[in-house]
Amino acid sequence: MKLPTAVQPQLALPALSDLLSCGVQDLRPLLPQLVSAWTAEDGAGVIALRRTPRVDLEVLGGARPGPRQAQVALDLLRAALTSGATLSAYADDALLPIEALRRLGWRQAGQFTDWRGPLPTPDTPIPEGLRLLPLAAVPNLTVRRQAQATYADRLGHTLVGNPDLIPGAHGSDDTMSHVALDASGQGVGICRAWLEGDTMTVGSPGVHPAWRHTTLRHALLRATCSAARERGARGLIMQAWGDTPAETQADAELDLTAATVTPIHLSR
Repeated sequence: MKLPTAVQPQLALPALSDLLSCGVQDLRPLLPQLVSAWTAEDGAGVIALRRTPRVDLEVLGGARPGPRQAQVALDLLRAALTSGATLSAYADDALLPIEALRRLGWRQAGQFTDWRGPLPTPDTPIPEGLRLLPLAAVPNLTVRRQAQATYADRLGHTLVGNPDLIPGAHGSDDTMSHVALDASGQGVGICRAWLEGDTMTVGSPGVHPAWRHTTLRHALLRATCSAARERGARGLIMQAWGDTPAETQADAELDLTAATVTPIHLSR
């Protein structure tokens, strides 16, 4: 079997979109973040490496299911390791089986959890010295960028650009979403929300490292859930990336069910 072929990222988009069952145009905005790509023979797989806010490059794509999947995934990952960078990848059995990552010595360093359940309102106070506001009340892009940057060190989160900061970005609801400001007015936390029918979807709240020992994370969630309940929401989907075991346990205590758990691995 031929080894994977290195290609320019833009040339890998059609194969990557076919593998991920999305349109090429859906992936085109990612091109500035893609640094390299490899394709396997006969369309058996493709991966591209994507810049992140951390030192790692994220592996996008993988190998098609079938008897050759594990070997194709191994070959693609070995090719990507020639970049010399630290790589991160979701252990998704449909694309990158966990056995392939383990054979290469990769270690689990985080996870993606899709939490679901009735809309909670955790009894959580706002830490002293902070104030929580609806995101709609904070139009300043610098403050929004500060708040969004609280995710930057968390595994699984991606680069943030101006299109991610504008009001209503990606269909989010800024009247339900909440931001935390410190005494100087700097954004130190954020919880973005989307409403569809009676179900609200949020990413796990982002909190500045200096405030992660406090109740801010669930205070943001409480404020956002309370606003959503006033809009008729009854259910919650919370998509959490890279949270610590303690944060995962705290989320489980909200009577939410982990519908999907996908480990995230690092190459070193």
